[in-house]
Amino acid sequence: MLSSSLAGCVEPFSVKFETAKEYIVVDGVITDMEGPQYIRLSKTNPDASNESSEFSQTIWTTGASTLPLTKAKVSVIVNESATFMLTETDPGVYQLPVSLKGKVGNAYQLQFETETGQRYQSSSETMLPVASVKSAYDVFNPKGLPNYSAYYRDFTPSNDIYVNFDDPAGQQNFYRWQWTLWETQKNCATCSQGKYYLFQGENGIDGDCFKDLTLKYNNIYDYSCEDLCWDIFYSSDITIFSDIYTNGQSQKDKLVAQIPLLQANPCLVSLQQNSLTPGAYRFLKLIQDQAVNAGTLADTPPAPIQGNVLNTSNKDELIIGFFTASSVAEYKTMLWRKSINNLAVLNQLFKTIHNRDAVFEERSPERPYVPLAICKSSRSRTPFLPKDWKWSQ
Repeated sequence: MLSSSLAGCVEPFSVKFETAKEYIVVDGVITDMEGPQYIRLSKTNPDASNESSEFSQTIWTTGASTLPLTKAKVSVIVNESATFMLTETDPGVYQLPVSLKGKVGNAYQLQFETETGQRYQSSSETMLPVASVKSAYDVFNPKGLPNYSAYYRDFTPSNDIYVNFDDPAGQQNFYRWQWTLWETQKNCATCSQGKYYLFQGENGIDGDCFKDLTLKYNNIYDYSCEDLCWDIFYSSDITIFSDIYTNGQSQKDKLVAQIPLLQANPCLVSLQQNSLTPGAYRFLKLIQDQAVNAGTLADTPPAPIQGNVLNTSNKDELIIGFFTASSVAEYKTMLWRKSINNLAVLNQLFKTIHNRDAVFEERSPERPYVPLAICKSSRSRTPFLPKDWKWSQ
């Protein structure tokens, strides 16, 4: 399984703590970028161990450590006047209306009510401007990310991205860098103790796994994609910067992202240079400091950190996470990976994710035709050609 890394100087971290009770986790940011935007609400599983890095801004939690907070009434208030209701598209995932796009200078506040009637609201967050990226470049790093993928054991190679930008003078600015990665994927379905079938659905031909009790409980079959497909990966790094000591100075050759080498095929990267509100920066810095400093007698014990969301009737309830607004300067580039001379990673996206080779169902007299799997659109996968994708250099 892939893990995450953090940076003031891009170093890995992981702070674990036991949850003795259930906490609500708020994870969301409104930006001025095009495309759908989401707020995620979840709650910690009191029976699981969790990592504090999972509960920071715009990191999407998965697995048994959290459970989706479903059927909430969620809204965003703009400038304390206009109210926009969100729609639950997946369990605990609430989509903003397409008409609601962030704007520098506007103030945003999150409000939601749970199915049990508990009401919560965030502080009002004003979207601040962000400096544009003057230029960026990447450098191949054969020992980029320690303990990122079991496929590589100790170090996962990376393309390290450096940026140049001019910090505005006369104002304090806070920055965060994130990235989105599109990789071509050739395997679109995995069935455990089952087989993949195509069938007529409400919107045309659909496909899914169906359990087959004649197979062993640990039997796995993987299925190739019927057409082009891209897996989408997101950074979970806390890569932040304050210009308190460098106000108004040009920033040159600043390392802001490390893109893992998951295969040698070309990929598309969107690097996002985000503005942060002072509150969002302080929250992320606390997460960062807790991760770096944990481990000595003088350090504060790892613990969930209160964000900017409160229960309106119980101010003492601990709510994890942060809601904020960020203006984004985007830089997109294809990574051609022509400097990669290790052919062992060629077309190994599946293996670097699952740490195993794909196991394909073979034809049989009972099933002479093994279907190809549909590339289903989701937050982590798309059958549509990513914008700005190039097939050749």
